[in-house]
Amino acid sequence: MKTSATKMSRAPVFYTLAQVQFNPIAQMADYVAQVQERLRRSGFPDFRAEEQLGLTIRRLDESQPDVQHQKHMRWSFTNAQRTEGYFLFSNALVFHTTRYDTFSDFLKKTITGLSLIHEVVELAYVERIGLRYLDAIAPLASDTLQQYINPSLLGFSTDLEGHLSHSFTETVTDFEGGKLVARAVITEGGLALSPDLAPLQLELETRFTEINSRNAVLDTDYFVVNRSDSFEIKKIEDQLLKSHDIITNAFKISVTSYAVSRWL
Repeated sequence: MKTSATKMSRAPVFYTLAQVQFNPIAQMADYVAQVQERLRRSGFPDFRAEEQLGLTIRRLDESQPDVQHQKHMRWSFTNAQRTEGYFLFSNALVFHTTRYDTFSDFLKKTITGLSLIHEVVELAYVERIGLRYLDAIAPLASDTLQQYINPSLLGFSTDLEGHLSHSFTETVTDFEGGKLVARAVITEGGLALSPDLAPLQLELETRFTEINSRNAVLDTDYFVVNRSDSFEIKKIEDQLLKSHDIITNAFKISVTSYAVSRWL
């Protein structure tokens, strides 16, 4: 698997997350104190319990679908700098960071957190594995956005008159047993975040919060939905490595060689 690449000193990635869904644990709340204590000692002292509201829509034969509100808990564990942490749900663990360094470091922390949950609750299987990268494409100095990204992602943003509100493109492909969702949002001013991520609990680097010009956010998400027969850390790690290669290739297609040279 291709996991090594030249490290960029001004890499555009500003938010990265990995999610592993496993068998539902109805009594997960009973284990949270034990998880929190171990993560606190491992460098994630900030803790928050959050009740979230979601919608479940069940289509019936009647003209109106059955819409039900569902509440679920999310437990957040972050480091003191609020630059990385974990979200724990009754059926999933997410590791996320705004200080992405290398994939090997990111993968290690993802697997470490997942191994901890497995030790505490004894997981039975995995149902979904996802990896998602968000990159801020903001031209440097007198450069233009056209010099940085694939022309197919620009849409009509360079052709129509008036002040740009936003330009959005999305491509969804079935690939290598999973689904790749690649989005590009072009705006004027600050970075545009997907609604499902806003507001971020983590602190962005200053160079990203100070962006105030035409920019593009590349949001690349690859996930595999496949219920396993057992819970095996090695298989999860292998899938995340494979997912990283797929997302890396999508990124290379999305940006120009000139942009990469500016980020080195």
